[in-house]
Amino acid sequence: MTEIERTGAASSADHRASERVSAELRTIVQVKEGTGETWKEVTRVTTISRNGAGFCLSRPVIVGRLVTLVMPLDSDLRAYDRDKEFYPVMGIVQYCNASTVDGEKILHVGVGFIGKEVPETFKADPTQNFRIAGMTTEGLWKVTEAETQFKKRRQPRYWIGLGVTISLLQRGSTAGARARRPQRKHQIKEETFTVNVGAGGVSVACSLDVAPGEKIKFACHSLNFYAIAVVRNRKLRDGEMPTLHLQFVDSEFPVEKALANSQVALAA
Repeated sequence: MTEIERTGAASSADHRASERVSAELRTIVQVKEGTGETWKEVTRVTTISRNGAGFCLSRPVIVGRLVTLVMPLDSDLRAYDRDKEFYPVMGIVQYCNASTVDGEKILHVGVGFIGKEVPETFKADPTQNFRIAGMTTEGLWKVTEAETQFKKRRQPRYWIGLGVTISLLQRGSTAGARARRPQRKHQIKEETFTVNVGAGGVSVACSLDVAPGEKIKFACHSLNFYAIAVVRNRKLRDGEMPTLHLQFVDSEFPVEKALANSQVALAA
């Protein structure tokens, strides 16, 4: 482990969708390929939080795959092993975007931390893809197996956990789905977090009873972003909080600002 060298200090982060902070530390990134090959690269972590990190690699990694990091992380950013010199943690790859710096191709990578326990399906097949399915009480991401690999959209989506407020607009007596549902006398709110974000819309974990076609108020105080959105879909999965898929009305989500603040995102 002597190849890891700490070069600076990281600030503290809060719980759940933790605030990402600038960092100057080294990590070993270990990637297992389907061919049985395992490769490692020592790189500088650019941003870090309790539940994720951003860094650069010279080789691509596939979104949705699991990788291992080992680094000398500050104890207040750890979910376990606080008294150990090095912090081993598995992460789900949440984006891998190429750019060119001084004529050299660089891959900007973001991972969400899932802990040090290796899923059995990963042991059997390191090429298994995963998706985020919530958060643990320790502020780490929960993952479950994904049936297919992520596909790039016309407008990329990024997996970023941001604290948001969802407010249901008061229902009237219009026809269709709304008319068949009881009227609300008061505005109902829920504090929750985003599952993924894009310029045109976001997905959020939300337990509120809302139907496709209804409008909600969306607030992300950390980005000073407030908008009206239409519910396009509501997905239910066993043992998980429902997911609302929202499309913004006459607004665009500040993706670049979100990436700059978090550096943990999944291009889907």
